[in-house]
Amino acid sequence: MSILMLTFATSSGHVSPLIPLAMVGIGIILFIVGFMKYREYRVLADTPRIPVRSVSMGLSHVAGTSTGCEPLISPLTQVPCYYFEVKVEKKVKKDDKETWETTHRDRAEVPFYIQDETGKILVNPQNAEYNLPQAFWGELQPPALLSFGHAPRKVDPSLGVPAPTDDHLRAYLNGQFSGARAALQGSNMPGAKVLDKGLAVAEKMQMLGVSIGSGGISMDFGNQTYRFTETCLPAGRTTNVLGTCTENPTPTDEGDRNLIKRGENEKTFLISTKSEEKLEGSLRLQAIVLILIGAVLILGGTAVGLHTAHML
Repeated sequence: MSILMLTFATSSGHVSPLIPLAMVGIGIILFIVGFMKYREYRVLADTPRIPVRSVSMGLSHVAGTSTGCEPLISPLTQVPCYYFEVKVEKKVKKDDKETWETTHRDRAEVPFYIQDETGKILVNPQNAEYNLPQAFWGELQPPALLSFGHAPRKVDPSLGVPAPTDDHLRAYLNGQFSGARAALQGSNMPGAKVLDKGLAVAEKMQMLGVSIGSGGISMDFGNQTYRFTETCLPAGRTTNVLGTCTENPTPTDEGDRNLIKRGENEKTFLISTKSEEKLEGSLRLQAIVLILIGAVLILGGTAVGLHTAHML
């Protein structure tokens, strides 16, 4: 009742009919996503974990050490891993308010094995849902002649690595130019040297905060604050996998006949380094929050619509 009273109070003036429609629409989406999360929680809770040697065709839940031949290297924490995702945001001012705007996303994954004391099984992570703790979170502030303190940064202590330095984070921001220049320097195509010089100038300009885009040239000379978030699946980490077991089309030996992937009928495919109890708790909490927020938006949007139409 208090939610409806608050909704009425905030809608005393003229309200566009699109607002209650948008509230109801977003509420329905969140409500559906919440029930999907709850279904994942129930599937995980009802699917007992079994040894790798006992895995049969169909939905399976296994846990063991993530291992493989050639892991990736996460861009920021520099740890061997089989999956990483990096999000870069820039602090911008809109309508006299500061907000974060996503400027870049970087994501990669490779197949890996789950190994326990009974054997190993290949995991094809394509289209998997990852539930992983943050490996790194931190900000990169503009360079200054006098600095007091440090930009806030946090790295997962279980990784055993230090937080990335300012130079490392700036180098990551300029990685698009470095990769393109490396390709050009190894190319024999006409004009490669000229293009390389142009990219070198652009790289130096971006280091100074001068960016060139569709909106023209922006010259802030480094007066930008960036925020970095990285998640990853480290190699050699205890990992829970819930997915569909099928036949491995390219086995390497007699013990490599099966693999786990996203099923065609059963779409549940979870990969997490969290313990089974924490993973279940995380999914249950996400489901409850999404369902509650969705219900509030649906009720609030309906109330605003009826009140605007003088029907309530």
